[in-house]
Amino acid sequence: MISRRTLLGAAAVLATISAASAEGGLAERRAITAYQQEKYPALLKAIQDAAGFAVPVEVNWDQLAVSGDAKYYADDGYFGKTIFEPLAAGLKEVGKDDMGRQALKAKLKSIRVRYDEKTSSSNYLGSLKFDGGVLDVNWRPFANTQDFKPRVDAVVQMLEKNL
Repeated sequence: MISRRTLLGAAAVLATISAASAEGGLAERRAITAYQQEKYPALLKAIQDAAGFAVPVEVNWDQLAVSGDAKYYADDGYFGKTIFEPLAAGLKEVGKDDMGRQALKAKLKSIRVRYDEKTSSSNYLGSLKFDGGVLDVNWRPFANTQDFKPRVDAVVQMLEKNL
């Protein structure tokens, strides 16, 4: 059962996301809004379940939304399989035992998801940072969708090094 606090946190995150996605073209805004309403809540729940607590997740949709790709946003491979699902799987691996769950709760304060072409790397670990309790995920959406395991491994490596 999801706690009231978790639901309120998720609602606040979605409100922030909606405000952030107000920029960009109409097609992108519509597609992002549809994704946020239809697919993202289940992905956010999977991330928080994997972490073992309601870790705040800040998504910079304006950066993730590649102009002209709005028609692909609903595809599970666009955001889900390239960003959110590997993130959840990495958290689940780290939190597979009490020691991992306790470390996540003690040191992981939030997760930031974005895509900055200038600072992103084709090396998944190189596009992750952990600073001040914030796991920063800077992965390009809809790229190399077959690289699920390397993304999971990168999340695990980054967290295990910093927890």
